[in-house]
Amino acid sequence: MALEPVGGGDAADHPFIPVGTTRTARINTDGTFTPVVNITAQSALYGVEFTFTITAEKWDGGLGYPLTAEKASQVDEVCGHAHVQDFYTQTDQGPSQVLYNFAHIVVGTDSGAITDEAVVRMDHLGDQSTYAKIDQVWKRLTDFGAS
Repeated sequence: MALEPVGGGDAADHPFIPVGTTRTARINTDGTFTPVVNITAQSALYGVEFTFTITAEKWDGGLGYPLTAEKASQVDEVCGHAHVQDFYTQTDQGPSQVLYNFAHIVVGTDSGAITDEAVVRMDHLGDQSTYAKIDQVWKRLTDFGAS
């Protein structure tokens, strides 16, 4: 069983509910700055909130809506994957000390008594490796005795 849909999200219509945006700058590993916009939205289908970052250039060029719709579609696909019980994002530093938004994908039993998390950078959420990570967490849980 996967996370249950709560709403009527429709990728062709309104796949997300805007929550907020913040214009800021990302500090790069070489000490330079890149103007970015952090976008927070809620999946209309699963009700989970997520935050991801795009360059200010893309935001200013009118790509905020289509990129958020694409990210909402990726979030919905992850939430619909077997054994996914919850989804949330947090900002943290990657190995390069650059701040990134990370998806925390809670995988577990239907009762929610036994869970663990797969963590994926939001800019890699659409990669097939995301599903391999989810499946690895579920295998770890079943090896532990969960069912």
